[in-house]
Amino acid sequence: MQNKRQIGFMIAILVGVFAGLVIGWLLIPAQVKNAPLESLRGDYQADYVLMVAEKFAADQDVLTATALLRDIKPSDPAASIKEALILGQQLGYSPRELQLITLLQTAMGASSNAAPITPTTEVTP
Repeated sequence: MQNKRQIGFMIAILVGVFAGLVIGWLLIPAQVKNAPLESLRGDYQADYVLMVAEKFAADQDVLTATALLRDIKPSDPAASIKEALILGQQLGYSPRELQLITLLQTAMGASSNAAPITPTTEVTP
């Protein structure tokens, strides 16, 4: 008697898993949504700015860097650089990474109330 209950229980589990997979994957699949970069958390935005700064250090193309930064802050891409410098210091970015972001800030002519952060190490593009 208990053996029949165990077999019935296992069959019910398998039917439930199979039904869930069919419904979730075939009948009602999840919709893919592309979220804008400006909706990222601040630390991820700082990482994105660092990636743009690394690309800029390689190709020295201010227009491309500005276009990429507009994905984070369409109205003021220079503000994203300032925020990335502040967050980079808080998150423990290396002096080289901070220097790359500062190089991008200087090239874009980003103005700030304080002087740009200048780490002690030099970066060669």
